[in-house]
Amino acid sequence: MSYIDEAPNSLEQQLEGQIPEAPVEREEVGTDKKPEQPEIGSMIGKKINVGKDAQKIDKDSIRDFTEHHQLSRLGENIGQTAEIRDGWMEVDKALLGERAKFYPSTWEFRIRPATVEAIRNWSTIDDENSRSVDLVFNEVLKSCFTIYTPTGPLPWYNINAWDRFFFILLIQKYTFSKGETNIKYTEDCPNCDNPVEFELTPMALSYDMPDPEVMPMYDEERRNWIIDLNEYGIESEEPLVLWLPTLEKDINVKQWAANRLQENPNYNFDAVLIKFLPWFLPKISKDDTIAQRQIKEFKMKFNHWDKDEFAFYNDVITNIMITPELKLYKKCPTCGEEVSSPIRFPDGPSALFDVKSKYKKFGKK
Repeated sequence: MSYIDEAPNSLEQQLEGQIPEAPVEREEVGTDKKPEQPEIGSMIGKKINVGKDAQKIDKDSIRDFTEHHQLSRLGENIGQTAEIRDGWMEVDKALLGERAKFYPSTWEFRIRPATVEAIRNWSTIDDENSRSVDLVFNEVLKSCFTIYTPTGPLPWYNINAWDRFFFILLIQKYTFSKGETNIKYTEDCPNCDNPVEFELTPMALSYDMPDPEVMPMYDEERRNWIIDLNEYGIESEEPLVLWLPTLEKDINVKQWAANRLQENPNYNFDAVLIKFLPWFLPKISKDDTIAQRQIKEFKMKFNHWDKDEFAFYNDVITNIMITPELKLYKKCPTCGEEVSSPIRFPDGPSALFDVKSKYKKFGKK
């Protein structure tokens, strides 16, 4: 995810790049063009040089896992005839691939089919309003996702923000066992011009992972990154500690920003500051007064960075960030060429949980 160079025009534009989310556009999204990186002496990792070829290894291994295990621990009832079923099912963390290491081994994820209430909320989605989609996505997780730990359950928002759309799609797949709401579309193969069908599923998603060179710096028990600055020419008695961007922090930052806009519609956000927040703060409070103080304190440190410090921290974040790709990949069944397609919703995000009534349709809308 690149850093914003120009001031965005709205709150959603200012925040949309902070934590990777699924695009809500109906048409093509994303770009293959990579932003230029600062030229600095000591770089953290080599992620800026990682492309889709490196991603294919992880995608293929996950695809093989899915085919051989049939999502077995996702729920034994997957594929049965029930459209909406009660009951919690454990999610095999192996389905997350490499992203599983960013959660404690003692955590168990469980999902259940979307409730009638959740589907009612889903029906209120304004496909053209990213904030509306954002709120309903969170409502579905709130009612259909939970985390079990040896010390008790944890709220849904403790997951890493980049995994939100993955779990949404998993819940959708579990809710509609017969594929009633499958999101499918086709792209022409650039090699043979034959159509290739894509289906938006949790296992079709791919992610740009941290460079393997830096992974030893991640502390799985504490869920943070600990980087010895002295190794990179920065004299410091304390290591640099960075925290995972959880969905809770994403939600609270957006609420903080919404409060500022309510107070002053012309409030000028520093989009780059907002991008750094979830990494440098272990927690961002939902209490607006506390959140204000936390963000103000970080802003003071942020404003004292010189250009070299900023370039270094920018490089660090670039190389440890997990970025959901905005494309799906599939081999052409005719010629075997790998074909890519932007992730999109031909009928809008509301189609994900659009229940098809058994009754005769009323009207044409």
